[in-house]
Amino acid sequence: MALTNQYLILNPSLKRIGTLTVDGATKFSNDSVKIQLADADTTSTSYDDDANVGTKDSYTGTINLNAQSKKFDHQGSLDVLQGQPDSDKVVAGNNLAYYDALSGHWYVMHIYSVDENNTSATKHVTTANFTNLCLFTLAHHYPVAMTESSTDIKSAFSSVFSDTGWTLKFNTTNSMTPHISIDGKTKASALLQTLLQAYNVEVDCYVEIDSQGNVQSKTCEIVDQLNIDKVYNEAIFGKNITSIKRTTVSTPITKLIAYGANGSTMAAANDGKVYIVDDEANQQYNPDWQSGLYYEGVITANTIDHAAGLKSWAEQMLQLFNHPRTYYEVNVAPTFNPPLGATIRFKDDKITPVLDASGRVIQRTISFANPYGNTVGFGEYVTVPVATPAWLVGYQSAISSALEKARENASSVKPVALTPDGNNFTDPRQTKRLILQAWEGSTNISAYIDSKGFIWRRYNTDGTLDTSFNQTGYLLQAPYSAVGTLHGTIETSYIQDEPEIKLQTSAISSLGSFATDDSTLGITGAAQYMCPLSNGQYITSRSNANNDVMFVLHDANFKPISKMVISQGGHGASFSIEEVNGTVYIWYAVKSSSSTDQFSISRIPYLANVTLSNDDNRITRFCTVNRYIRINVDFKHGYVLCSYFRGEQNVLRLDDVKQGNYNILYSFDATNYGFNPNQQTYQSQGIDFPYVYFQSGDYNMKDPRMVYAVNVVHGGQEFASNYLLDMDLGLTDDVAEPETCNIIYNNQTNQSELLVTFNCRYQGNSLERAFVIPIKERLPMTAKGDELNG
Repeated sequence: MALTNQYLILNPSLKRIGTLTVDGATKFSNDSVKIQLADADTTSTSYDDDANVGTKDSYTGTINLNAQSKKFDHQGSLDVLQGQPDSDKVVAGNNLAYYDALSGHWYVMHIYSVDENNTSATKHVTTANFTNLCLFTLAHHYPVAMTESSTDIKSAFSSVFSDTGWTLKFNTTNSMTPHISIDGKTKASALLQTLLQAYNVEVDCYVEIDSQGNVQSKTCEIVDQLNIDKVYNEAIFGKNITSIKRTTVSTPITKLIAYGANGSTMAAANDGKVYIVDDEANQQYNPDWQSGLYYEGVITANTIDHAAGLKSWAEQMLQLFNHPRTYYEVNVAPTFNPPLGATIRFKDDKITPVLDASGRVIQRTISFANPYGNTVGFGEYVTVPVATPAWLVGYQSAISSALEKARENASSVKPVALTPDGNNFTDPRQTKRLILQAWEGSTNISAYIDSKGFIWRRYNTDGTLDTSFNQTGYLLQAPYSAVGTLHGTIETSYIQDEPEIKLQTSAISSLGSFATDDSTLGITGAAQYMCPLSNGQYITSRSNANNDVMFVLHDANFKPISKMVISQGGHGASFSIEEVNGTVYIWYAVKSSSSTDQFSISRIPYLANVTLSNDDNRITRFCTVNRYIRINVDFKHGYVLCSYFRGEQNVLRLDDVKQGNYNILYSFDATNYGFNPNQQTYQSQGIDFPYVYFQSGDYNMKDPRMVYAVNVVHGGQEFASNYLLDMDLGLTDDVAEPETCNIIYNNQTNQSELLVTFNCRYQGNSLERAFVIPIKERLPMTAKGDELNG
């Protein structure tokens, strides 16, 4: 059933449940679908058309170099007016399928979020944001670890796609065997981009659909070059080109510094130098070349660790950067719509200098509702780092820009309502959680809006506003009678300059330092985590030999008093303390004695100078999960945080855990907030509901020492701070490895504080240093009195 200009609505099981058309029963508008096979350099915001652009531009490039730019992405959005027969089926979790006549394939796009825009009391528009189902599936899959080895293309792709439900179709002559490894902690979506570059191939992810509109198979086809056999001789401005934009990045790099895995360099194979230069390009483009100056750049190859290989790779990369690069974005007539990968020759004698260029289509945007909005992009590729797909990009770097746009144009802020408990009631006395988020573009700005700016309105059955209903806040417990009639809006006059919480870095206090080892008690190794006791003492954890975990009791000056060991207990990365009637209990995820993959959320009495086996009956086990977790407990509010070092964070109710139930109440992925498990070492976490804190930084000082905070309910990021750059801890150590990230409360002010410890090396000596950083809460705004006036 190859019908164009429509989208089929599919449920999570990929069964057809509805249809969207331009002019049918359920209409859509403003659709835009972008697909790309490589990235182009468009980083220049201003350029001179006369600068280094020839009249016979040719950008076929060198294949091996352009392989570094390969990146598959496929995403889009569309609008649906609510109240139509199938409009209520356009919800997050469902899918849209469309047919592309150029490729002859159906594509399934997973709806990962929806925005609701109320244009009036009776008109509500749903904006669906979607991405290729294959990318969405891969972004939630972590392939099994594989040791580094020379790997052929079929083995590599099969390892990444195993257990995803997608069938691989190899239409390639590729015979390369690069060194490939999988760490078991990286998303398959990121690994896919790595393989595209490593093997210099391209993919097409499509489905087969039967006559009823149901998906029968899911295929990812790997090819050497997509549509390489399709050549379009001429596209001419004024004929089948409606507009053209030429972007030139005019500053080349003539001196390239390269780093490999773990900070390695090429020095051993390059006469002691960590860089290479291109003197010919430097003389051509750098007016200061006679002074010995170069245009410098830095590049990193995380998979190369030997000097000769790093130098060879850097020499190839320098060829990409040693000259100005040009990219073209072209709006085309509806009758001229070349497929992705096709080769095109473009002409424009109106532009200066005259354009006569050829290249492959590396990006393509289509619209069924507005085919005059179709665009194609072609030009010279440029190296880009392997990254999370655009629809999963973190927020921190975009928040300032998003807030500025939101203040300038209130209509750009979109409310997104979430129903984590569903909306099916089994009892009229039930309530369901409704969560309201505020988005500006692809950035969640909820943390920068006062709670009064999250406004809930209820509509009567006749469409009129219920003026007696008065609710604000990002979290609402909705009764049975209200579901279906509630609508959330964002009042942008409540946008704040600061997030809900921030670190009060001007008031940092040092608790002191202590040696990592104590020969008297037989204590060795760095302290992984620290919790204070009500009497001023502390308990720390250590990872010992044979996977034992040691808990150490310290006095108020950090002198060790006693220790307790749990054999085969696990790493000791984090824990919490509960004090009941003078007894100290440790809440910790104990490794199971029966399975290496099971960990139990447990409560353990602290027993001085005792060794317990990990199945000792004095350990109370509440619930067990089949993977390694790190926990922290918020006894004040009644929640348990379960973290996974690759980034997933789950929040559970403490009462549920005590009943043996691992019921996830809220969750988020740290990789969506700037944390990159491929470049950063996850350390520890803490919870002070609704805020979750986590931090990173390796002992080798190769990655930034970062601490993050996220509101787990509305998903907004509170901050992402660098311990060494964004605050002054007074550290002068050679090494400062973040360890503890624990939330405590000041006994005098009852203010929440961040307790952090660092494993340090100072003049060859190992020390633990402890600090307290107050956490400042933003003051609530005064009500403006017009929140519910409609």
